[in-house]
Parts: sequence; structure tokens; C-alpha cells
Amino acid sequence: MKNIITVITACSTMSIASAAMAVEVAGDLLHVYGKIHVSIDNSNTDGLNDDTYQDGISVSSNSSRLGFKGQYEQVIYQIEQEVRIDDSSKGSFADRNSYIGLADRWGSLSVGIYDTPFKSLGSEWGIFADTIGDRRAILGAGYQSGNQLNERAKNMIMYQYEDQQSLKIQAMYAVDPEDDGTNAGVVDNNKNDMLSAGLWWTISDLTLSVAYEDWTGHSYILDGKAYRLAAAWTISDHRIGAIYEDIDPGGVNEFSRAAYGVNWRWQFSTDWDLRLQYLAADSAENTSNTGGSNISAGANYKLNKKTNLYMAYTATSNDADARFSAVDGGHGDEVKTVDGGSPSSFSAGMEFSF
Repeated sequence: MKNIITVITACSTMSIASAAMAVEVAGDLLHVYGKIHVSIDNSNTDGLNDDTYQDGISVSSNSSRLGFKGQYEQVIYQIEQEVRIDDSSKGSFADRNSYIGLADRWGSLSVGIYDTPFKSLGSEWGIFADTIGDRRAILGAGYQSGNQLNERAKNMIMYQYEDQQSLKIQAMYAVDPEDDGTNAGVVDNNKNDMLSAGLWWTISDLTLSVAYEDWTGHSYILDGKAYRLAAAWTISDHRIGAIYEDIDPGGVNEFSRAAYGVNWRWQFSTDWDLRLQYLAADSAENTSNTGGSNISAGANYKLNKKTNLYMAYTATSNDADARFSAVDGGHGDEVKTVDGGSPSSFSAGMEFSF
């Protein structure tokens, strides 16, 4: 506890590196950063109002985090934890992207825990990250199991090359990528592994991206594959995006489907922007009435350079045999439903980054 207090005291007296939104504690060697993201939501499960999933008001901590990162010559590292500030019943901390590696002009090579390139593509495309409008209600979701294919891979090795002007490449391999700790202290389970790669190419105001993922022994898609294609175009004060996703699971019909989406953000003043997003999933292969769609709308206000305030609304419409959530993914409190349900949620939130 004394060490934590010492770090916090030191942080409060150090200069703010505004570009990185981090506190510089020891030059490039150590930066302390984080985000506190909370919201007050009013949700309707449309039929799943029971002891576990209820309708009504909820206070939610949404992927709030505390991290330490730095670089010493060619060595790079990051240690990041989710911090739950609304409810500690699931534990106060959870692992986020953490690694150690080497970096130079050829790129970087890191080892640890990190979002797969397939997941990262979706995250960079989406405009409602960790809010009730998070794209994971549909993308990477099954019609019964919900969000299952937006993974943060454990035991991963990743190469990344980034040209600040136009090109980013990621390639990742992980063994036992869903490691749940039951075999801690022994050799990782080599029967389960994952390969993923992604490419982002920016041409003037247009960014095109593609990502691929291949799993052996995934908990939901078994020996399956998936890919995403996305585009984002910025013109004047508008940003327009489109995405396509296809999942080919190993004999699991629930995830054997395509999904797609479009979104739009309008920065109509220095401090205000409006956002709109639509996502849809087709019925799964060899089934009918298992598709669903989600629409989200919101307004964001930049209170200051570290704080955003927002209001958002999201609603999901399901076919008769589907139960895609209204809220899934990085938002702390999910909003599930019953088969054929039309769940929805309204939210007022605040994000403070440092």
C-alpha cells in the first residue's frame, strides 16, 4: 500500500505528457496512464427480467484501467489492468494488454497478453468503444452465446511494424490462448493455439484494413477461422465507416454466419460530435430465424482535453430464434434478452483519461 501511495504522490508532481495522455514518472522508462469510464444506464431486457438480468437502472464501470508502460533503449513493456470501480464481486482487477519486447526500425517483437489483430481491427473501426453501443453486440457474437470472438490472446508472440504515414502490420501466434489458469505452472496446452494477422493501409483520408484469425481448440468455434474487412473515410467533419465479417467455425452452426455494419461520426463543433452505427448478422448456416441487428446513436461532448461526456441509446432486434444482446463487450453491465427479444438501453457516461 505504501508503494502505491508513493507512486500516486510522485505522479501528481510530475509533468503531463499530453500527447500520450500519461504521467511521465521517469522519462521514457516509466509512464503511468489510465482511464476511468463510468455510466448510468437504464436498460430493458424485453423479457429476461429475472433475479440475474433485470430491467432498470445500473451504474457501470466500463473497461476502466490503470497501466504502466515504458521503453529503455530497445526494450519496451506495458502492464495494464482493468479496474472495476462500481462493483468488486468479480474482483477489482483483470488482465488487459501486457507485454515485454524489443523495438527498432524493423518494428517490434513482444510476448505476453494482447488483443488479436482480428479484434483490434474491430476496435479501431467502432465508434462506441466500451459504451452501450459497443460493436461486440453483433461482431464476433453468436446468436445464442453472444460475444465470444473478440479475444485478448494469452501466451502470445506478436510482430508489429508501423509506418506512421500509411502502413501497419500485425502478426500474432499464441499457444493455449484462452488459458484459464487451471494448468498454471506447467507447459501450456499445445493442443490449442491461434494464428492471427492484420493489415491497415491509409491513403490520404481513407483507411482500409483486413484481418484473419485461425483457431485450434477455441471454446466456441473449435477449429475455426474468421476474417474482417473494413474501411473508414474522413471527409471534412465527417467520418464514415463500413465493415464485413465472416466466421467459418469448426462444425458449430451458431457462429457460421456473416455480419456487416456501417457507422458515421460528425464533428460539428470543436467540442461536440454526433454518432450513428448500424450492425447486422445473417442467420447462421443451416438454420433460419437466427439473425439480428443493432442500432446505436449518441452525442459526445469534450469537457476538457482529458474528459468526455456522452449520451447514447442502443437497441437490438432479434429474429425468432436469436438472442443477440443489446449491450455486450467492453461495457461493464451487459443487457441480455430472450429468443426473439428486442432489448435496449439508454446511457449517460463520463470518460476521464490520464
